[in-house]
Amino acid sequence: MQNYYTPKGKHLTLADRRNIERWLHEGCSNREIARQLGKAAQTINNEVERGQVRQQVHKGKRRDGKASG
Repeated sequence: MQNYYTPKGKHLTLADRRNIERWLHEGCSNREIARQLGKAAQTINNEVERGQVRQQVHKGKRRDGKASG
C-alpha cells in the first residue's frame, strides 16, 4: 500500500525542488527523496529527468550567485 497521495495537478513547490537538489547532491536516491517528501519515486525521477530541479532553483540568479535585477 502506498504511503503517499499526490492529487492530479498538484505540483512540486520551489522548496521541494530545493530539497531534491540538496538531497541529490548529498547522494540520496530518488526513492529516498520520494519517501522524505511523501511523493511517488517516479515524480522525483520525472523532475530530475526534465531538469526542472536545477531550472527552478536557479531561476533569477546570476552565475556568481547574486540575485539579478
